[in-house]
Parts: sequence; structure tokens; C-alpha cells
Amino acid sequence: MDSSTNKNLKGMINEALQSSENIKINTDDSDQPFSPHDIQCGKSLQQIKNIFEKTEAMREVAKEKNHQLQEQFKDLKERLSSSSEYLLRIKKNIENLKFSYQKNVIEIQKNLDPATEVENIKSKEDMAKHMNEIRNKIDDLQNKMTEQRNKQQYVTESYQEAFDKVIDTLQEIETGAYSSQMLSIVQD
Repeated sequence: MDSSTNKNLKGMINEALQSSENIKINTDDSDQPFSPHDIQCGKSLQQIKNIFEKTEAMREVAKEKNHQLQEQFKDLKERLSSSSEYLLRIKKNIENLKFSYQKNVIEIQKNLDPATEVENIKSKEDMAKHMNEIRNKIDDLQNKMTEQRNKQQYVTESYQEAFDKVIDTLQEIETGAYSSQMLSIVQD
């Protein structure tokens, strides 16, 4: 039923209940008892009203549930959409990896081909030559570093010895034990 039919039905039920109340009031004034038919009609109208109210309440609950289901469906649809986009990206990445892998396999096969074996030997020899050059440069650098360290250590030790001699001489001058013979030793 649509909303206008519901309103009309509700209006008719309310009118019937109102007229039932009016009949009850009129009969109360006249001290006449209700007829069994009037009592039955009043009960029936009250039951219809109760059923109608329950139906309205159920309709409201159904609307709310329908709204919730629509929201859940919308959310699920969005999640499925984003999941499908994610899966498509993964599929594309896998295809790119597969293409890259196939390209690498083709390159390896080309390099292993007997026709290019002479080129491979030459490139291996060039690589070995490069490696030897790099090793030689590393050895040279290590030797230079060792020499530099040794020179630095010698200079440091020489300064330390000279400094110690100067301190000894100054202490002797201070105590009065200075002699010119010691000066000649320091100068040597």
C-alpha cells in the first residue's frame, strides 16, 4: 500500500473509533446498555487500530533495515570495486615481471648461443683484465696508506723525542744542573 492509502485507512479507522466513542458517550447519558453488536464493533475497531499501528511500526522497522542494507550494499560495492582495482594492478605488475623475465631469458639465451661464444670469451677476458686492474689499484692504495701511516708514526715519534729532550733540558736549567755539554748533545 502506498502512503495515501495508508493515510485514508488510518483516517477511516480513527473516524470509526471516534463514532464508537460518541455512541458510548450517548448511551452513557441515556443509561442504556451497549448492545452486543456495538461492543463487538468497538472491539473489532480497536483490534484493527492495533493491527494498523503494529503494521506501521513494522513498516518503519523495515524501512530502517532496508536503509541499512542499502548502506551495507553500497559499502560492499565500493570495497569490491577497490579490491578489483587492486587485483588489476597486481595482475599488471605480474605481467610486467613476466615480460621482464622473458626479456632476461631471451638475453641469456642470446649470450649462450654458440655464435656469440667468441664474443663471450672476449668479454670474459676483458672482465678478468678489469678485475686485475682494480685489484692492483686497491693494493697500491693499501701500500700508500701503510707508507703514510708509517711516516706519520715516525714524525710523531721524532717530535715526541725532541719534546722530551727540551723538557729535560728546561728542567736541568731550572734546577741548575745545566751544562754546555748537554747542549751539544741536544743539538746533535
